[in-house]
Amino acid sequence: MKIRTFLAATAMLATTVNPILTTAAWADTVPDPTADAANPTTLAEMQNQCDALAAAHDIDGAAGDNWTGTVVPGAVTKVSGPTEVVGSRVIDNSTIQGSGTPTYGGISIAGEPYRIGGSVNMFGDQRATEKNWPASTYNFTADFDSTFAHAFSCDIYQEVYHPEVVTPGTGHYVFNDDGTGSDEDAVRANCEQYTDHNQPWWGEPYRPSADNPRCKFEGTLDDVDPAHYDDPVLVGNEPGTAVNQDQTDSLVGFEDEGGPVTETGNFFIGQVVICISPTTTTQVKKGVPGTWVWKNGYTGGNCTTDWFYNHAQWGGGSQDSNGTYISVPAI
Repeated sequence: MKIRTFLAATAMLATTVNPILTTAAWADTVPDPTADAANPTTLAEMQNQCDALAAAHDIDGAAGDNWTGTVVPGAVTKVSGPTEVVGSRVIDNSTIQGSGTPTYGGISIAGEPYRIGGSVNMFGDQRATEKNWPASTYNFTADFDSTFAHAFSCDIYQEVYHPEVVTPGTGHYVFNDDGTGSDEDAVRANCEQYTDHNQPWWGEPYRPSADNPRCKFEGTLDDVDPAHYDDPVLVGNEPGTAVNQDQTDSLVGFEDEGGPVTETGNFFIGQVVICISPTTTTQVKKGVPGTWVWKNGYTGGNCTTDWFYNHAQWGGGSQDSNGTYISVPAI
């Protein structure tokens, strides 16, 4: 309600608020930022932990099973913040409102003296061009630092290793009469050296030339099942240690303890005495000797008895409460 009253008054008087000190105390209301997604650095730290958890299962070394860990993202919770970044605040000047008890500047008396009830003094409207507020409220935008903890766990996978299995082949080389009149005994002697299935030529015909084999192989070759890994199988899920991640957000806040501001316009302060009719023990009736005394910044020329009786308007009170005016000066 206080804010609404202030806004109505400033709108009616067409005033403006000029900040003369806008450094913040502490922002009263700032929304919590939304946590960013885990960035590449955070994801890398998570993966390092998952790799270490997987490696702890590897008891047979590099030649055995493969163990891998995969990051499973978890909940994100705020650790600290938001903390305003010094120097980043941008104030929305259209939202500045003064607060506290104001003082006034540019004080003057508007209009001419008027009478109130039966008083022998005259009064005036005291106005000001400045209303100086000791504090203020306003909206602003600023950068804020926060830290969020990104929790996660690790799915652990196992790839079972199978070493190479060789089933030896069986067979032998026989003389191949190629029609060239080769010495069969000599050729057969050479064929014998090719019967070792551990040799790289096992199962290949002995060929002095590509199209002229001397020894022909009869039988089966070695059956080789090469070393391989089974497809990865999920064997468990293990927790990781949450990774903290810093972030900076631009947020809109409300400051309820801002610095002083000056509101400019035309402000009514109140009714004050501006012409005093002095009272002494010798002034016992109308027209006694004495002079009017100017007060509260009035500089006009109408602090006179003639103005009092013949021109002063009524600013309040009953016009019938004239009293005896025993202390009104003669002039």
